Amino acid sequence: MLDQVEEEFIAKVRDQYGIRPEDKVIGMVARLAAEKGVEFLVRALPKVLEKHPQARVLYAGQHKNVMGEEVYADMLAPLIEELGDRWKFLGLIPDDELTAFYHLCDVLVLPSTNSTEAFGMVQVEAMTCGTPVVASDMPGVRQPVLQTGMGKLFTLMDAESLAQSLIDVLGRPKEFVGDVPGITAHYAPETTAAAYEKIIEDLVRQS
Repeated sequence: MLDQVEEEFIAKVRDQYGIRPEDKVIGMVARLAAEKGVEFLVRALPKVLEKHPQARVLYAGQHKNVMGEEVYADMLAPLIEELGDRWKFLGLIPDDELTAFYHLCDVLVLPSTNSTEAFGMVQVEAMTCGTPVVASDMPGVRQPVLQTGMGKLFTLMDAESLAQSLIDVLGRPKEFVGDVPGITAHYAPETTAAAYEKIIEDLVRQS
């Protein structure tokens, strides 16, 4: 889990990113790779902008010279360029800035297409900062949204479904407010460790 930061620092990062009061920030945290499903967010954004013209994507993570992803990056480059200032790459950012980033997002998107993705920790990090999530409807990945109600799922590899989910969350933010202290406690490392210990103890007793 990331440590929380002061409001003053969040305001500083807001100014650093050039976020205006009217902006609706869609965040994504990942390296630029095909398995992260970036193209579905790229293709969904024009439809989102029809409904929410002040929407913009802030993308945190390595986006240049990602090993093995050069062709993918070249394919996306002209599509992202067409989005102009509605898409901004932040590059790799430190943990304190990442926490501020989550606070500044109106929604975090996790459009992963990798069936082996077990969970997607970034969505829990966002939720502990009070930010809802739109995630691919895949085993494992879907669990934080299902367990907390703090976001929406969209049909895997479907830009239209992703766009509609983003439109819904951005348009009705109060419906996706969760119990942040409860979510933080539920996903805390000590809570997870205690659950594993109980499973192991139960198995030992049964053996």
